[in-house]
Amino acid sequence: MLAPTAAHFADVTSARPARAVPSERTRLVLALREHRATLARSARMLCGNQADADDLVHDVYERALRTASACLAHQNLRAYLHSILRNLFIDQCRRASRRPRPLSLDSAELGGAALASEGAEPASPAWLDITAEQVTAALAQLPAEFRVVFELHAFEHLRYSEIAKRLGIAPATVGTRLLRARGRLRALLSRPGG
Repeated sequence: MLAPTAAHFADVTSARPARAVPSERTRLVLALREHRATLARSARMLCGNQADADDLVHDVYERALRTASACLAHQNLRAYLHSILRNLFIDQCRRASRRPRPLSLDSAELGGAALASEGAEPASPAWLDITAEQVTAALAQLPAEFRVVFELHAFEHLRYSEIAKRLGIAPATVGTRLLRARGRLRALLSRPGG
């Protein structure tokens, strides 16, 4: 029998299947599992409840898997995943603030009066207590450029373009002045004593 030579061992080692290199997706999935606990804790602190936190972590996984090569390119994957988590949370908060908030029947106004608890008088809106004299006095306190635009729009029912033409200003300026006039009127009329 012949003794095995180095050439023989080279043939044997080359016959062994090479160890498969994990794909980017597989490496990312393993890394995501490693950081799952810290992501879940951070999401729970941000959201305040477990259901929303779970949804947020799921969204982080989804975003990370969609951009696997970008995620794996970062030196500190944990920090990168937490920045995705934070940004997604901020996006959700912004979307929620733009959505109209549903009113409960207890706080909804029906027929011009707010519902109150049984036995109590219904509260009237604050604007019902403002008199015409208070409005006139508040209008007199506005700067002339705001007052004129407000009066033309509110009392003469002119459109922005008509006011702009009459005063020789841009329609956008009309909108800005009207907005500022309303804000100042609101501030003046909301003060105690109107």
